[in-house]
Amino acid sequence: MWRKKRVILAAIIVLAVLSVVFPYYNQTMLFLAFAPHHNQNTLVLDAGHGGIDGGAVAEDGTAEQDINLAIVQKCQALAEFFGIRTVLTRTDRNSLQYDPNQTVRYNKIQDIHARETRTNQTQNPIFISVHLNKFSDSRYTGAQTFWSKNNPEGQLLAQSIQKQLTNGLHPEKQRTAKQAPDSVYLMKHLTCPAMIVECGFLSNREETERLKQDGYQKKLSVCVINGYLNYLEG
Repeated sequence: MWRKKRVILAAIIVLAVLSVVFPYYNQTMLFLAFAPHHNQNTLVLDAGHGGIDGGAVAEDGTAEQDINLAIVQKCQALAEFFGIRTVLTRTDRNSLQYDPNQTVRYNKIQDIHARETRTNQTQNPIFISVHLNKFSDSRYTGAQTFWSKNNPEGQLLAQSIQKQLTNGLHPEKQRTAKQAPDSVYLMKHLTCPAMIVECGFLSNREETERLKQDGYQKKLSVCVINGYLNYLEG
């Protein structure tokens, strides 16, 4: 009985937090998140980079790989709270299939192939890769989603998550989801619904500080998972 009460209390607390963080949500949308989900898909959460490949680096030395992993872990915790099956492509700072006796190029190729294999071996995967952006012009900020052209569901997912990111974090930046370029290996080769979330710009000092904050990472994860839930509901 006490366990059941704790679950109910936790749900009430999460609802209250969501209603404060995202005041544009109506009551129906909030309770939709807590409806039973029997979807047979598995959400594959991919923290971009890792190990020898730290990704983009901010002016203050902040590495992309660590923030990507922190956001993905928060997404996983929230998704599993809602009963969504999840898989992480990497669970620590290391790259996948690393061989110290091989070159950097070889290990990068092995890493990206390992992510592809892990996704393809997952039952009914839906793939979301988390990254951070960097650009020569430090004025740019905000999150942006990109979808793989190999599966039309990827576009619907990217659009749903982009909407949540825009409304929840950057209402002044009315960005739309875009098709990922063919130069992005996983977006070119995965055939399941697949997309990338660029969560912000490490080239902007103010946004870098936000991206390093635990609270802001939680807001990002709420946007991603609510976008995913809305996508599942069609």
